[in-house]
Amino acid sequence: MNYSHAPSILEINTWPWLAAQSLTLDSLKPTELETLVRGRDYLWLMGLWERSATGRTIARTHPGLQYEYRSALPDYTPADVVGSAYAIRNYSVDPALGSEAGLARVRRTLNALGSGLMVDFIPNHAAVDAHWVEARPDWFIPCGEKPGNECFVAGSSALAHGRDPYFAPWTDTAQFDYASPQAREGLKAQLFSLAERADGVRCDMAMLMLREVFERTWNRDPGVEFWAEAIAAVKARYPSFVFIAEAYWGLEWKLMQLGFDFCYDKTLYDRLRTRNAPGVAAHLRADPQFSNRVVRFSENHDEPPALQIFGRGWWSATLLCATVPGAFLEYLGQGERTMRLPVQLGRAPQTVSNPEARAFLDRLAIFRRTLGEDFTVNDCPTPQVVSYRRGAYTFFINLAEQGVQFNNGTSDLLLPASGAMVLQESQAEVQEIDWLRMQVA
Repeated sequence: MNYSHAPSILEINTWPWLAAQSLTLDSLKPTELETLVRGRDYLWLMGLWERSATGRTIARTHPGLQYEYRSALPDYTPADVVGSAYAIRNYSVDPALGSEAGLARVRRTLNALGSGLMVDFIPNHAAVDAHWVEARPDWFIPCGEKPGNECFVAGSSALAHGRDPYFAPWTDTAQFDYASPQAREGLKAQLFSLAERADGVRCDMAMLMLREVFERTWNRDPGVEFWAEAIAAVKARYPSFVFIAEAYWGLEWKLMQLGFDFCYDKTLYDRLRTRNAPGVAAHLRADPQFSNRVVRFSENHDEPPALQIFGRGWWSATLLCATVPGAFLEYLGQGERTMRLPVQLGRAPQTVSNPEARAFLDRLAIFRRTLGEDFTVNDCPTPQVVSYRRGAYTFFINLAEQGVQFNNGTSDLLLPASGAMVLQESQAEVQEIDWLRMQVA
């Protein structure tokens, strides 16, 4: 893996995207995929796998989720609730989305276009009615309590719901037991199956499998680091297969050392969100061994829409994420949606199309590939501005909600509120990149 050319990844919420077009994976046309992935290295089909029928019932009756559904989709009906994309029954394409043959055809098309297919792996838990729960209850954490928020009964076994140490359990899931060698081997085999069908995997909540975290959460010591064993084994057979970790709590470097190619960069997102320009600049000065292997994003399916968080500055935050070292994650439709869609819904509300936003993201994806490897963070000319140089380009990102004027050492520059400017040095001239003069109301 050449980390100096970290990939760009386009995430799609597969179910509502296909439903809106009355399509399946089998009926997608190559031209539609070509338009999507132009300039992108991977297409991440989020929510691809078979969902749980029991999980769907839980999602339709869970009181706490009803407000989220109505906020995101005011006219939602129970039929719109298809179950969580992260409480899966089986790692096969959900029949509502198409077939395994359709998925294979999509991958072949993407590969022919120079892009790869990325899929989900949910290592912490399975759905309560997953085939493994019935066939291999010994792969899951046993529970001595009565059924409820902590436990459920499957056949003759009482099993624990999946959770992380800081939140209530997910009641539509069963918690894998990483202290079980058989469970670890089963999950490793599942990763081999995914590597046969895709080019990369986004591993949900990857830090929960770390030995120290698992032991703290469940008082059970796996004795080994699952990720070190699993990633090494898969890469021995599929060396180009890419592992991406959703990771928090400052554990990114630990996961990289265990073999992950890239880890989420929540620190950068949080500092952008709080408009902390000095903090952003300091973070971007991290060692290249780290900064080249993080995934920058201004939006994904777990976070509120960039338009909601950053307002008209969504594009300048996205510009920064795309042009600093590291991988770049883009979520289809960012710059247009104003509400986060819960992962249990299979239909999204109609949004007002924003051709300017789409054109910006398309051009940004292509522009990103022209950037050089050299990267330097400049001293901030004002406390509100992040400035850096990448190859022949110098970037100025104003994170403040008011305009700012400053001198960059050679001339006076004026940045609008939440605006940005990119200068290119060419043949002793300094030119502003015209297409980046973008304002989104």
